[in-house]
Amino acid sequence: MREPWAVAERLRRGEVVLNGWLHLPGGVSAEVMGRAGYDALTVDLQHGLIGDGGLVGTLQAIATTPAAPLVRVPGLHPPDLMRALDAGAVGVICPMIDTPDHADALVRACRYAPAGQRSFGPTRARLVHGDAYAAGADAGTLVFAMIETARALEHLDAILATPGLDGVYVGPGDLSLSLTGHATLDFRAGAVHDAVAHIARAAAARGVVPGIFTQGGDLARAALDLGYRFVTAGSDLALLSTAARAVLGDLRGGAPPGTPPPLY
Repeated sequence: MREPWAVAERLRRGEVVLNGWLHLPGGVSAEVMGRAGYDALTVDLQHGLIGDGGLVGTLQAIATTPAAPLVRVPGLHPPDLMRALDAGAVGVICPMIDTPDHADALVRACRYAPAGQRSFGPTRARLVHGDAYAAGADAGTLVFAMIETARALEHLDAILATPGLDGVYVGPGDLSLSLTGHATLDFRAGAVHDAVAHIARAAAARGVVPGIFTQGGDLARAALDLGYRFVTAGSDLALLSTAARAVLGDLRGGAPPGTPPPLY
């Protein structure tokens, strides 16, 4: 049985963790991504196509690989957070955390009493992580608050000061949309770059793990250069689409018409 808290311990030692993102249902892409060498894989229940009914099957597929399982929940809804953890996720990423009250509610939903309000019932988590799961869950479970709006930036220091919050996770698409009116994952210039760099510095100063979504490659390296330590380097959907487009572009002498590169 694998140590469930290995990724959390690595992050707390100051190491970098490379995360893969799962949008596609069925489990096979989870196996492919996990065996590619990612340290962790995040099941996207917000924008992905997996759906709540596919969560356990995807977590079971991840369990056949060395990668640690996390879940991006649809929103700040305690039952969704608790269900993801009870299903065996060792961490959660929660979107649209804009205020310290949001951050506090997120943490409390993920910690057992007296530290929080997580209901006790680690159904699959105890099965796959062992009988000692509950004793280590509060300290070991990773809780990431997504910073992806101008409002969240205004409250960043207070969010980072939330007791029990392990990390913040930048969603460049929504952050750029909020700051500039145009959604992009390329954070390397202008106001979006300044915000992304500021988040990394502020998180590190507070001892909070800075995380971010990228499509991989140059954007992932740029995030690492800024000090991000939990870096998503590609999603199954984007990697498949990019590889297919590259092959067809090579064979046909250019990208197929009407097929923009994936935002995710």
